[in-house]
This record gives sequence, structure tokens and C-alpha cells, in this order.
Amino acid sequence: MSALSQKSINLTLDQEHNVSRQSSIGKQYSEKAYRWNQENYSRQRRFIDIWRFVLTLITGLWLDGKPWSYRGGYTEQKHAYRRKTQAIWIRDTFLDLGPTFIKVGQLFSTRADLFPSEYVEELSKLQDRVPAFSYEQVEQIIQEDLGKPIKELFSGFDPIPLAAASLGQVHKAQLRSGEEVAIKVQRPGLKKLFTIDLQILKGIAYYFQNHPDWGRGRDWSGIYEECCRILWQEIDYLNEGRNADTFRRNFRNYDWVKVPRIYWRYTSSRVLTLEFLPGIKISSYEALEAAGLDRKLIARLGA
Repeated sequence: MSALSQKSINLTLDQEHNVSRQSSIGKQYSEKAYRWNQENYSRQRRFIDIWRFVLTLITGLWLDGKPWSYRGGYTEQKHAYRRKTQAIWIRDTFLDLGPTFIKVGQLFSTRADLFPSEYVEELSKLQDRVPAFSYEQVEQIIQEDLGKPIKELFSGFDPIPLAAASLGQVHKAQLRSGEEVAIKVQRPGLKKLFTIDLQILKGIAYYFQNHPDWGRGRDWSGIYEECCRILWQEIDYLNEGRNADTFRRNFRNYDWVKVPRIYWRYTSSRVLTLEFLPGIKISSYEALEAAGLDRKLIARLGA
């Protein structure tokens, strides 16, 4: 444990705080994906995009069980290939549909009891690294939420984010008292996007719940309600800060766990300011070994 304490692995509460600068798994984002990357949204456009995906999926599922739909006849190998291809398409479409669906897909990746294994496997690969929104938007959100412009709140603020994800991005800054901090800023228009998408998803859940085959033995309405609860919690940075404080207190006597402090004076529902703690992602095996850390010890401590 002493070796681990000396090297000090810094654990973070949110994967978005520690997103690397690597490329996203899978496809590059298409231009159409950025219909959701804005401050104002068309409910009609979202309705069309989302239901087009659902109807295409339903058609694919229907064809899946029809032997005549397989060129040259049905085989188990062809069926497995089609299911895998379909799973990749679902993952890529979720990426194009944006934050709501990226998060829903990540939740669905834990539900092997509901979805085919191919779907679960592909959805588990969902990465929500997306292009950053503008520094001007960051300035506007911080001033609206904290009541002062960036230059009055901080002695230094890096306009280039350390990481950008579907729900927000993280900037490094320095308080006027000298402490280095990481500032997580929520993506503009996110609450409006969630409101529109979740209203549409409610109708989709109702459709599946009342379907004679897909509704049998499944509580789609309950799944929808659970998704709503989790998604709204995800974008409440005050709630995230409280959870971080609780986690920090619970592990204050463990010298091998370091949880960033929350600076509440600089925190709101859309802005979260934490102590800056650079660390190594737990799955970055080469980086852990390069730092001289014992991966087996880390695994035992984290078990």
C-alpha cells in the first residue's frame, strides 16, 4: 500500500472528468450528428430523427426472424452476422442522436436480461467524446450561473478544454487564492434537449409496452421512468457535488484514495468546480506500469 500512496492514484467520481484525448471508438461523427449540438432544438426535427430510428429498428427486428429475408437462405452464421451488424448500427445511431441516447445506450448496456448479447456488447463500447462547444458559450454559462465574468472569478482560465463529452466539458483554471481547479461546464441547451427527447421516448415506451410480443413480460414504462430519473440526476451538478462530498468524507481515512474537493462558491446546477487532481485512468494499463504502479495491488484495493 505504501507504493500506491507514494505514487497517489487519484480516483474521480465521473468518467467525464478524466476523458483522454484519444479518438472515439467506432465511427467518426457525421455532420448530421450536430443537429443536436446547439442551444435551440426543433421538436419536430427530433421527433422525425428518433422515430425514423425506431421504425427502422422495428423493421429490422421483424425481418430478423424471416428466413426468406436472407440471401441464399437462412443459416445460423448469417443470422449472427446480421445481428452483429445491426448492433453496430444501433450504437452508431445512438452516437448521432446525441447526449440523451448516448446515456440511454450506456444504461441499456447493463441490461443483458432485456437485450440480445450482441446489442449489450456494442452498447458497452459507447464513448461520448464529442467536439467541444465554444469558449464564448462557456463564458456565458459561467457568468449566468455564478454572477460574474470569468476574469473576475479566476486568475487564470484555459479556454481549451481538457476534455469534452456529450453532457459537458472540463477546463483547467486557477482561483484568485491560488488553487488549481477543474471546472466542468454543462453543454448549452442540454436541459431543453433532454425535455424534448424524453417526451418522445415516453411515447416509444408506451408503444413497446402495448406491443403483443415485445411488451410481454417487460416493464417498458418502468424502464423509461428509471432512465428519466438517472438522466436528470446526471445533469444536476449540485447533486453530483453533494455525492462527491459524501464520497470524500466516507474515504477520508484511506490514504490510497484521493477525491477532489468541491468549491461550492464556484458551483451551480450547470457549473461544477473541483480541486484539480491529475490522474491515470484505471484501464490505462501501460500508463499505470510506466508510473511504477502495481496493477494487482490496485485491483485488490478496488475489489
